[in-house]
Amino acid sequence: MHTGGTNFLLYSLLILLLYDADIDVILKTYVIVSGAIVLGVFLLSILGVVPNLQFAQIRSSGFVIRNSFGFIYPTDFASHCFYLFIAWGYVLRKRLIVLRTLVGLSLAFFIIKFCDARLNALSVLVATVIFIVMYVTKERKLKIYGILPYSAAVFSFLMFYLTYFFTWSSSLFVSLNNLFSMRLFLGKNAIDTYGIHLFGTTGVKFIGYGGSTESVYSYNYVDSSYIQMLFYYGVVPVVLLVFIYVFASKRLYKQGMFLFLALLSLITINCMIEAFWIRPGYNIFIFTLFASLLPIQYKTKDRIELS
Repeated sequence: MHTGGTNFLLYSLLILLLYDADIDVILKTYVIVSGAIVLGVFLLSILGVVPNLQFAQIRSSGFVIRNSFGFIYPTDFASHCFYLFIAWGYVLRKRLIVLRTLVGLSLAFFIIKFCDARLNALSVLVATVIFIVMYVTKERKLKIYGILPYSAAVFSFLMFYLTYFFTWSSSLFVSLNNLFSMRLFLGKNAIDTYGIHLFGTTGVKFIGYGGSTESVYSYNYVDSSYIQMLFYYGVVPVVLLVFIYVFASKRLYKQGMFLFLALLSLITINCMIEAFWIRPGYNIFIFTLFASLLPIQYKTKDRIELS
């Protein structure tokens, strides 16, 4: 691999280290460590110890100020909040549904109000609904859950297709590009500039916002995890990762881990737009696929299938 090879090897090592680990231990550790860091940085930004970078942006609703709360960009902070919320909510999956619902609604409001991170606010709301549905139904098996193991394959392929075949001459592609905040155009531009290779691309330089409020005139940053990974790691590692995801998810489906699979599927949709699919500082869930996820209460024989 050319670009990002070291990170890929480190991520692979993390997967091996987590193999056969307890999912609740992993997520509790993540919530405590990452939560303490995020909360600490947030409080330091409120106190003025670290800068709270503010970005002005014009939306259809008017002029908005986006706060980063000590992080390099508002969506980075919002993404941390999203992943922490679903990890925390999963750990408490058997109880405190009212509290989890109130926290989810409040967090989504906070993210949209102070960060204007619409995707992550919506993701938190959807996760809240998922928690409610799974709590009420006690994770009873529904036929529709059969599609969950294939979410990474479906949404990665969909994003690649839309990006690769993007054209300004199609009103549909233009509308989708606007909906995705220019991500189809930026991805297509990167493909035309660097090409796609089996094991990563040399000389890739993505320039984006973050770390400074100064204007960026040569912005070319590719946010989509699936498209970005093609340049950093190459086609072979990305396809292999998606294949392993599907294989491991099907195993979890047989074990009745429907809540976990639903959250993984939500993440795969989120990562069509965001760049954190295999970044453990944000998304620890993808790395827990290879852990031992079958506590006693998830025995398949206890599942009740709804027709």
